[in-house]
Amino acid sequence: MAKSKKDKASKKALSHGNLYTQEAVTQFLVNFGKQPDTDEVLRKAGITRHKLRVLLDDDEIAQTVETRVDALLATPLRIEPSDTKEAEILNLVLKEWFHEIATGALNALFFGYSVQEAVYELKPEGYVGLQWIGEKPMQWFEPKNDGRLIYRQDGHNVEREVDQVFKFFLTRRKASFEQPYGKALLATLYWLFFFKQNGFKFWAKFLERFGTPILLGKCKDTETDDMSRALLNAHAQSVLSIDIEDDVQILSAPGTNGSAGAAFEAFNDQLIRQIQKVVLGQTLTSGTDGTGSRALGQVHENVRMDKLKSDIRLVTPTLQAVVNALCALNGWGDYEVMLGEKPKPLNKDQAERDAHLKNAGANLTPQYFQREYGLQDGDIAESPQLPTNTQFTALPRQAFSFKASINKLSAAQQEVEELTDGQGDLQLLKSEQVKQLVGESDSPEALAFNLMQLIPGATQSQFTANLDQALYAADVLGYATSSKGE
Repeated sequence: MAKSKKDKASKKALSHGNLYTQEAVTQFLVNFGKQPDTDEVLRKAGITRHKLRVLLDDDEIAQTVETRVDALLATPLRIEPSDTKEAEILNLVLKEWFHEIATGALNALFFGYSVQEAVYELKPEGYVGLQWIGEKPMQWFEPKNDGRLIYRQDGHNVEREVDQVFKFFLTRRKASFEQPYGKALLATLYWLFFFKQNGFKFWAKFLERFGTPILLGKCKDTETDDMSRALLNAHAQSVLSIDIEDDVQILSAPGTNGSAGAAFEAFNDQLIRQIQKVVLGQTLTSGTDGTGSRALGQVHENVRMDKLKSDIRLVTPTLQAVVNALCALNGWGDYEVMLGEKPKPLNKDQAERDAHLKNAGANLTPQYFQREYGLQDGDIAESPQLPTNTQFTALPRQAFSFKASINKLSAAQQEVEELTDGQGDLQLLKSEQVKQLVGESDSPEALAFNLMQLIPGATQSQFTANLDQALYAADVLGYATSSKGE
């Protein structure tokens, strides 16, 4: 009876995997209660998130990653407000540790999240500063979807929530409730990296086998050993002596020097373009794709600046958290971390000159303001352009007026004449009615009320004209009456 292979298979798996029973139980307890990583790429690839670090060993991925890291590290750093002694100390501390903090925080872009630990010490100058700050292994920590950060010690079924105000600083990229670990950019590059590495491996084996041609020898006699030695010497010396009756042929794969090489080159170039597009957002880092122009270069420069601004927004909260911790430990006020070029100060003389030019009729373009005053697209609202030959007249377009041309009336005079001609004749009160109205009124308000009762159907223009007439008459009558009394 054949013996079952079940026990052999299990023993073989345990021996090759080096996973004993106690290790399996310990690992199960460590991972028990840990939220699984729901990244679909990592699940299909069968790797853990921190193992994505092997992608950084690829030459093209390392080059594109270094491009973004170098752009961030070259960004100026300052503290606002900057006119205090505490601001000077914070500037010195951040400049000393900016490389470690910025690089560690930017790793959240590539791995989804990163955790940094700070160690403080009392400086001789009398303030609490940083003794050391740097990134810790990400597999030791588990970000929760409620904002907590859990530390899991290796080999122990113990989890602890760590402090994120003074001790540990968490940076996450595109984290959500369903994916608290964040979105790793290197996970997007995994399959490109996989095909690129295996493509090179296949191409190396192909060249190893078919790059050097294979010699096939045919001998008439039975001494094949002599032919084999002669063929081996031919590979080393490129010279072969054979009998007249013997035959030697060269065997090689079709397309070794032509179509096969071109196909691999196209395949490799496409992978490189995809990697550059994912990390840098463009493909003009190491080539121009066969064509190039200044406008195309400007577009790709704008894309590069957009990526830099995105990295600044990712790193700035971590830098601000470090500054807040130092301020809280030393009892300082509130200070803000600013990354990027300082706004260009306004040149008063140039601004006054441009204002005079504008008032004199010079049309300054939005490009001029962006270049000279450091403005960006969208800061200047362009006014609608009017036709260059537009002439404004007091009158609308209408038929020719022969009378106006004979009387030599201007456009404004003609407009006034037409307005007055279009109105009806005003009917004013008679003198007896005015005297009666004035005599019955003892104030301007009473006069206006009595006038409204006298002409209820009058228009606003008629009422105003009659009211002015009555008030004038009242003033005259009152002046005359007072003169007689004197």
